[in-house]
Amino acid sequence: MRCIVAAVVVWFAAPLAADESPRASGRLEAKPLAFAQKGIADGVKATIGLLESCHDESLYQADEFKKAEQGDHVRLVFARPITAKVMNEKIAFSELVFRLPMNTGVFWVRTGDTWRRYAKYEFPKEAPFTAWLRQTRPAD
Repeated sequence: MRCIVAAVVVWFAAPLAADESPRASGRLEAKPLAFAQKGIADGVKATIGLLESCHDESLYQADEFKKAEQGDHVRLVFARPITAKVMNEKIAFSELVFRLPMNTGVFWVRTGDTWRRYAKYEFPKEAPFTAWLRQTRPAD
């Protein structure tokens, strides 16, 4: 009887867990990217590590963000807000957009209806992110 109850719990919990997974999307060289689901957790870890190394929060123009969304970028969307420590401040956010290329990389993070912009990350922290980005492929 315990096995049946456990199986039923796993059966119903599995779809919920899948819906809670972060979603990754983006564009590179004007082509949509496809991210392997099994590698997204590593990508989130690498991206958050890069974000947490930022040393600048600055104001921006709304059109700058729109250009980033239309150009090369990586977007991570979380089912529930996650927390990162950026510039000695804990921030909670549910979405992150990182503008590419790396040498002009800027982060936008969304909390509710508010976007914050971070830049000037530590270059040694970009290696895990670029390794993850190399695993992507153009979407079909």
